[in-house]
Parts: sequence; C-alpha cells; structure tokens
Amino acid sequence: MMELKPITTLVGELQAKPGFRFVFEGPAEVCYKCKLKEVCALKLEPHTIYMVVEVLGKKHRCMLREGWVVVARVVEADVEAYIDAKLAVPDAIITYKRPTCKNSKCKHLEICQTPYVKEGVKYRILEVYEEKVLCNGRRLVKVKLIRAPLT
Repeated sequence: MMELKPITTLVGELQAKPGFRFVFEGPAEVCYKCKLKEVCALKLEPHTIYMVVEVLGKKHRCMLREGWVVVARVVEADVEAYIDAKLAVPDAIITYKRPTCKNSKCKHLEICQTPYVKEGVKYRILEVYEEKVLCNGRRLVKVKLIRAPLT
C-alpha cells in the first residue's frame, strides 16, 4: 500500500499534535505578505483535510494567528463520501465522480456533496460501510477514501 508523502509546513501551536485533523480552506489575505508563505499557506491545497503526523518543533511568529506556528509534517487525511455501489470495492482505485443531487434537504448531503473530495481525482477506497442510500434512482454506498498517490 503506497502512502502519500508528508508535507512539511507550519501549523498553529495549539494544533501541532500528531493526529490533529484540520481543514485548510486557503490562505488568508495576510498570508500573502508573510515571508514564510511558501512553506506555509502556499504549500497546502485549499478545501482539503490534513492530519498532523509529526511535529518538528521550530516555532515562528504568525501575523494571522497573532501567536506562534510550529514546523510540522502533515498528510492529506482520509474523508468519507458516497459513491456508486458498483464501484464500492475495498482497496480499489476510482476516479471520483460526485453524485448529482437535487434534494437540498437530504440528510446525507454533507457527506454526499463534500467539498473535500475532488471531482475527477483518483482515490483509493479504504473502507466500505454498510450504509447505503437510494438517490435519484442510483444506489450509493458510504466509503472512506484517501487520495491515490501519483505514480
């Protein structure tokens, strides 16, 4: 099983703990003025969930946080989504296609339409859950995905 290569970046001092998961929504305006932007905000992909895997300890001042950031290694975290039941095979590599949904009140919408799984990107299925839903005549299954490394 191939794993994604860790990214060395900066995370908030309070978040710098192995196992801590965070959503990176993109750099703030103040980040573009920072001399560390290339190793911090510009290293991460917007709308992506990351997990801290190692804390390296060196600290820097942060204009955004008005405090400290710490050098750490992070990896893109796994994420849950719904996919077509026919594709739901553990360890399979799939190209993600977001299910079409017209029901804005659906109780599965948050996971079904998650912005943290990218359309057209290859993912490996880590786990297939028992949870199934019928949506627009299609059988969908809840799965846990991780981005497949580029080969």
